[in-house]
Amino acid sequence: MLLARLVATVSRPVASTVASIRTMSHTVTLSPAEATFVALLDDFANRLSPPVECRIAGGWVRDKLLSLPSSDLDIALSIPSGHSFAVAFVDFLKAKDVPTGSVGKVVANPEQSKHLETGTTRIMGLECDFVGLRSETYADSRIPQVKPGTPFEDASRRDLTINALFYNVHTRQVEDYTKMGLSDLENRIARTPLPPRQTFQDDPLRIVRCVRFASRFNLAIAQEVVDSIKQEDVKVGILSKVSKERIGIETIKMLHNNPFHALSLIHSLDLHPYIFSCEVDPPRQEAFAAAQILNEVAKRKSVDEVLWLATAATPFRGLTVKRKGRDVPASSVVIGEGLKLSTELKTSVTNLFDAVNIINLDATRRSDIGISLQHQAVRPWERSLTFAAILAILPVWKGEWDDGAEGIYQQYEAFEGKIRDLGLPEDIDRPLLLNGNDIQQLLSIPPSSLITTIRQSLNAFQLDNPLATKEECEKWLKSMWEGEGRDLWEKNSQPPRPSKKAGKGEKRKR
Repeated sequence: MLLARLVATVSRPVASTVASIRTMSHTVTLSPAEATFVALLDDFANRLSPPVECRIAGGWVRDKLLSLPSSDLDIALSIPSGHSFAVAFVDFLKAKDVPTGSVGKVVANPEQSKHLETGTTRIMGLECDFVGLRSETYADSRIPQVKPGTPFEDASRRDLTINALFYNVHTRQVEDYTKMGLSDLENRIARTPLPPRQTFQDDPLRIVRCVRFASRFNLAIAQEVVDSIKQEDVKVGILSKVSKERIGIETIKMLHNNPFHALSLIHSLDLHPYIFSCEVDPPRQEAFAAAQILNEVAKRKSVDEVLWLATAATPFRGLTVKRKGRDVPASSVVIGEGLKLSTELKTSVTNLFDAVNIINLDATRRSDIGISLQHQAVRPWERSLTFAAILAILPVWKGEWDDGAEGIYQQYEAFEGKIRDLGLPEDIDRPLLLNGNDIQQLLSIPPSSLITTIRQSLNAFQLDNPLATKEECEKWLKSMWEGEGRDLWEKNSQPPRPSKKAGKGEKRKR
């Protein structure tokens, strides 16, 4: 009964749409697991009456043609319910002792962008989504009205032609219904299946995805696509129609693959204010300049996505916005609210801007350098030192790595060398030889904020005397307590005095 209901909506036999596609010379080389999966899927689909057409769609096809690894398969079906098909297929596989997972379900919902029922499961180590072929129509939001469609309609609704290719499970051929996908993939061109203005106005997230794929695969963006993206009424849709979470997801993916190319495209397409958004809107040129510098630094040392994200937020350094009555760094708002990225990423980026003001290249005393490296905002200190170098080079940057940039960079490299020569990377994480109880007993004092102040001085002593023993620390501490140290510590441990409030009838001084 399940299979009968499953295929009740099929209106076209397998041959009808396959015959409309010209034979492709491009072939996909399958792994053993993929070959077994395809054979089983073909067998199962043809057992149904009428048969169900199955095509692997999108990114997997693209990646296989580029000889890239891919284990995520989107299977497009000629029936609406991917979930029902997936349940029946998994039952079929279990009877053959094929390893499968349970079937998840993305419930049909007209308020969501995925409202044909999708079945998700894992088969022989392959992540599989089963969904019906569909067509989309848009109103004023990026959430489409979705209904069952043809392969051509399904291909046409996709963001780029290179992502609109199908692999027909039954014929083992690549199908290019846009008639541009294969040539665009071969020639490395980012092009939309439909006119780009319509494509981007329907779903402005496709603009961001276009940048991501162009940077990842080093694609040249077709001129008509560039012209459409640069139209103000098109790109403003990123702010008005697309959720911040989706923009953030795409942005992080950009920074995983060829981040400099991605940030260069964002700059050249004037997209920075629409992706890195905040109520303050400073000039954005510094973001690209900082990215250029980081790209040069990346040729010399390892860098990570936090640094790339921080360069994108560089125009916001020193700026604040009000949140709950207090000033908050604008860079934090861009990362946390504009992109809805994790608290960890937001804090990491914000810390980099703080670290620049903590790191002091003129410091010579071992403890002064070590204490700055121990600061929470500076950790990990190698990343902070790299970012400090980038911002130091920024004022003299002329678009290329010249002697001025090299000279500044070498100052920071020398400082890093000094840190390593002093053995600080190991010592900054070394625990104090005296804990709070030790200090209380040694000095006969009760628990108080004074202990924290003394521990800070003990930390400096140990950094300046890395070979000191516990007994030597005790001797130093008692000597300081009996000398000038006690008054200084007690003074530094006192809370600040509250400012005097204006009395009744007095005017506040302004």
